[in-house]
Amino acid sequence: MIVRLIVFVAIFFIGWWLYRQFIIFKRGQSPQETKTKDSSKKDESQESMVRCEECQTFTPRSHAIHDQEARPFCSAEHLKVFNQKH
Repeated sequence: MIVRLIVFVAIFFIGWWLYRQFIIFKRGQSPQETKTKDSSKKDESQESMVRCEECQTFTPRSHAIHDQEARPFCSAEHLKVFNQKH
């Protein structure tokens, strides 16, 4: 009885693997290309964060305001406050 169950499970997984290979082959991509495209999508959507010199809050690099020495700030107000302190 247990042997039949093990054989059935093995046949199921082999069938599932063949099905996945057929679907990927039908798309015209190899499994490595599929993994590479998925990882590149993640990289494109992620943006590096920088820490505001005044309040130490993290801000996306594209939203940060930088002074002449390339120090990042989360807002123009924090840039002014930092310049007044130093």
